[in-house]
Amino acid sequence: MGCTSGCVKCLLNIINTLNALVGLSMIAIATIALSKAPLLYIAFLYGLGGLIFVSAILGCCGICQENVCLTVTYAFVLLVQLIISLVGSFGLNFSEKYIEKFAAEEVQRKWELELVEPGAMDTFQQVYECCGRGGPDDYVDIGRTTLPKSCYPQEDTKMPHFLSGCVQKSSQSFVVLYNYANDTHWVSVAITSLMVIAAFYLVGRFRKQRIRYSY
Repeated sequence: MGCTSGCVKCLLNIINTLNALVGLSMIAIATIALSKAPLLYIAFLYGLGGLIFVSAILGCCGICQENVCLTVTYAFVLLVQLIISLVGSFGLNFSEKYIEKFAAEEVQRKWELELVEPGAMDTFQQVYECCGRGGPDDYVDIGRTTLPKSCYPQEDTKMPHFLSGCVQKSSQSFVVLYNYANDTHWVSVAITSLMVIAAFYLVGRFRKQRIRYSY
């Protein structure tokens, strides 16, 4: 094994480690965002994150053992991973406006439930530190004489109530999660592109080495 191939092996193993962490981080973000983002977006993060993590483990095994079959499989998995990442980025219409729209619709569903089942908004209001759909005045508009305890920090009615509506606060929270996931995703695309090139290079080197040792 030449010096160049040895360097590529070391580089790939380092990148595999980073890639595994990126995959786990995407899975973690998807878990945090459960019920806070569109189901298709969550499924995309879970699927891609899992594929990244599995490919990283497969790559480490193939490269360390200099196994042609494992390394070829690893290279093609990386290629599929790269294609899925690019299709997901350009094919799925996720944007901040889309995420904000989803958040507003989710709050609207909770608010409509609040009208018939008082307390339906409590979880939203405590999690996002908000009050009402668009603000505390929403409760006045529907004839409530007092604000629910969930509109106060730690449900302490002696403290000032939250002033922001849940549409605004939940949208901000969703967008933060989306932007972080999106940044992580593009880091993964860049890393995967380098890994595809390096993996196919090693496949060629491993095959040449196998042929040379067979004589």
